[in-house]
Amino acid sequence: MARSSLSTARLFAILGKELSETELREVLFRTKVEIESVQNGQVEVEGNADRLDLLDEGGLALELQGSLGSASGLPGGPPGAALPGVEARVNASVSPLRPELEMAVVVAPEGSTGLDTGTIEELVRYQELLHATLGRVRKAASLGLYPLERLEPPFHYAMEPLGQVRFTPLGGSAEVGADTFYSEHAMAKEFGALGRKDDLALTLRDSARAVLSLPPVLNAAGAGEVRPGDRRVLIESTGTRAARTREMVGYMLLPFAARGWSVHPVPVHRPDTSVDGVEVVSPRRLPVQATLINRLLGSRLTSAEIEHALLSARLGVERASGSLHALVPPWRADLLAPVDLAEEVAIARGFASFAPILPPAMSMGRRRPDRRFEVQLGDVLLGLGYQELNTQVLVSPASAERFSEPGEALHLSNPITTELSCARPVLRTSLLDALERNTRSSYPQRFFEIGPVIVRDPDADTGTRTETHLALVDAGELAGFALAAGVSERLFEVLGFSAPREPAEARGCVPGRVAKLRIAGELVGLVGEVHPSVLSELKVQVPVSWVEVDLSRLERLRGLLPNKAG
Repeated sequence: MARSSLSTARLFAILGKELSETELREVLFRTKVEIESVQNGQVEVEGNADRLDLLDEGGLALELQGSLGSASGLPGGPPGAALPGVEARVNASVSPLRPELEMAVVVAPEGSTGLDTGTIEELVRYQELLHATLGRVRKAASLGLYPLERLEPPFHYAMEPLGQVRFTPLGGSAEVGADTFYSEHAMAKEFGALGRKDDLALTLRDSARAVLSLPPVLNAAGAGEVRPGDRRVLIESTGTRAARTREMVGYMLLPFAARGWSVHPVPVHRPDTSVDGVEVVSPRRLPVQATLINRLLGSRLTSAEIEHALLSARLGVERASGSLHALVPPWRADLLAPVDLAEEVAIARGFASFAPILPPAMSMGRRRPDRRFEVQLGDVLLGLGYQELNTQVLVSPASAERFSEPGEALHLSNPITTELSCARPVLRTSLLDALERNTRSSYPQRFFEIGPVIVRDPDADTGTRTETHLALVDAGELAGFALAAGVSERLFEVLGFSAPREPAEARGCVPGRVAKLRIAGELVGLVGEVHPSVLSELKVQVPVSWVEVDLSRLERLRGLLPNKAG
């Protein structure tokens, strides 16, 4: 989930009316965003990662307009033509590091005063939100905003020797060389590796050789600085994949489009090809399949009713040759196929508008044997004083590496955030994360969880398999290997098993205070005590011990060994 703090005054200004907190919560109840708090003129919202458009005042206002019936369809008109002379040229030198560049231009409507301070603050906040999520902290893609009226197109994107680049960093007052910037500036220390290779750095310049920015690190003062009153803004994204840079520009169009600014493509010329930029700023067409929508929703909506719902979802609708198509704006990257439109129809109409349908057979479901076994284990641990948690399968690389060997954890190739970019290979890492988040709570703390882990399996079609594990942790002055061993003995005793221990070693644990648990000679779990260096990293100031059991193996053994508790 992603969060953002929005100005209620700016939100209601676009919406055209003010709403009370109760009204706002009620109308947003059926959307993919929910309110965390409303105070001091700010509304804190949290939304799904696939609806980043709702975490901006403009995007949320468009959604509210559709829900309240005050506006429908795509905001504004179709994209305008490319502005004369406004184009970009990509040098082949950027290919090894950050090859993709996309641009667009937005122009304020007639009679408008252009950008104001509040809009600029909104743009910067939304830009950083996109950097942190879609851009993967600028690794996959980054954004830049520039005052087109003070620039001389065409623009040039290239790698240049550090010694040939001088500019005034945004927020600075003196011109510096790129070598000094990369060695001293805080932004360069954080993101410099993404825009520099050896003694070369990425640059974006205009035809007057003014430096707009050193992508993806920092804009320049002046040429790279939008100000109140600017009426024509250049939006730029560089990255490693064309699809991601297009999405970044598309999302950044939203705050402008919601305020009536016109959108214009920017042609981009590369060494091997040229594109007109129209795809970046134009709505995508998705066929509307009424039969599919009705089947998925269990409804009998007419074509006109579906069309009305799509318009309320702030999508466009186009009829041609008897077929209906939805026009998807650039900031709705989540809509990829006709099936996605069913959810838009459901949300726009409201789930309460669909009549409940009773199933033809009223048979009662029942728990699977493995689930009954898990409930039995949970009851035992609750009786022993442990609190059950439910955590995510995805964890951060740092969390995964605490208790897994190098290369054991699976890294996602395209995560939505670096904080959730690894599939956990062991369950105890999630419980240690919980202890880290609860350092202000009193001790002892006793947690357990029954959940999935993902492990490598070269014999599987996917190269992985999912196992169900049980893990528990004790954090307190009395925690230690002896306590963990005693808890494991009690747990297996209740289940009718005997699980002898044998010495072992495990990453992140105190040497000599780890043991394997075996049943009938087969490894089913581990017990151990967390190493003080790990506890220091987590800021946990009491001993911590743990038990982890592979329930997938244990359940199988229950069926093979006679006279075990069931």
